Amino acid sequence: MDEKPENAGKPRRKGRIRPLRPSWVLLLCVICAVAGVVVTLTSVYARFGGRAEYKSAIKYVEVEKAIADNYIGDYDSASLKNAAAAAMVTSLGDKWSYYMTADEYSTYKLHSANEYAGIGVTVSKDAGTGGFKLTSVTADTPAADAKLTEGMIIMTIDGEDVTKLSVDGIRELIQSKLNSTIVLGMSVDGGKPTDYKVDCSIIHTNPVSYELKAGNIGYIKIANFDSGSGAAAIAAIEDLLSQGATSILFDVRDNPGGFLSELIKLLDYILPEGDIFVSVDQNGKETVTKSDNVCLQMKMAVLVNENTYSAAEFFAAALSEYHWATVVGAPTTGKGRSQTTIELSDGSAVHISSRKYLTPNRVDLSEKGGITPDTVVYNTDAGVDSQLNKALNLLS
Repeated sequence: MDEKPENAGKPRRKGRIRPLRPSWVLLLCVICAVAGVVVTLTSVYARFGGRAEYKSAIKYVEVEKAIADNYIGDYDSASLKNAAAAAMVTSLGDKWSYYMTADEYSTYKLHSANEYAGIGVTVSKDAGTGGFKLTSVTADTPAADAKLTEGMIIMTIDGEDVTKLSVDGIRELIQSKLNSTIVLGMSVDGGKPTDYKVDCSIIHTNPVSYELKAGNIGYIKIANFDSGSGAAAIAAIEDLLSQGATSILFDVRDNPGGFLSELIKLLDYILPEGDIFVSVDQNGKETVTKSDNVCLQMKMAVLVNENTYSAAEFFAAALSEYHWATVVGAPTTGKGRSQTTIELSDGSAVHISSRKYLTPNRVDLSEKGGITPDTVVYNTDAGVDSQLNKALNLLS
């Protein structure tokens, strides 16, 4: 016969969860607390880019606190932070990388758009009166519209004496009155100031100027390759061609460069089919920009000097390598790096070299040290533009 289990026929007890002992409760609380701290620290580290970066940030805070707690002199906290940020970028040893304060970055964005805040004058401190003498007045600006002329001296702005200010000080004062009408007290030849109402506004400047010179030579001055420069240069070429130009002289002396998109737009218009620009990233990967088969074929020359940088250098180099133009002037500096501008949380920004640029023939102008013109000419005589004269003679 089969045997019954020992508990057969006895009522079974329902399952129960035993209450945890106090020691186990405490242990769970500690584990949860530690986990919370780990999660919090991980998120904090991630915000700073990692544990090492977080420790660096803590070090900066410690230095700032040491100054605040111990330094016997006066200091400006904002200036301290800006100086620290600028020093980090400067330590890279790359002259093309730099830090900008919020105000500097705001001005940089205006210049990159070929705009600036002001009235359209340049000034210098007048030793006799303490005021600010107008050394130039740009056409089609608020200053020109108000009939201001070179030689006038700014003595007051909105009734406020400005003779104690520096050149930077008066520039900042005028810019602080952006989008308003200001009253300038202008003195002529040291006489009693006369009030002039001037509209202080954002001024758009055309980076391209041109004219048809003797011998049907179309002369085009490109001041920079910032916003609008490519289209403006193409429009200048076409207008000069309609006037009967048979050759073109591009003047990119003192041109600091600008946007790659503007450079490519102009090169694509001028050059035949082929590579016109090469960009190399941190991993050595090339990105090649090509031109189509529509081009401008006529006698050309390009003027350069020691202040021809970046996009302006690559413009001259590309035309030279395609044997499309003769390069005239002084050797250039050699800026073959592009910069990325990264805006920071407080409105300041870091402008930092991020890519390497090569000419169509894969020449690194930074390593080469710039462009040596086909015809080297220096301007040594005051008042005589020997470089321009030589280029005009070559095209003639």
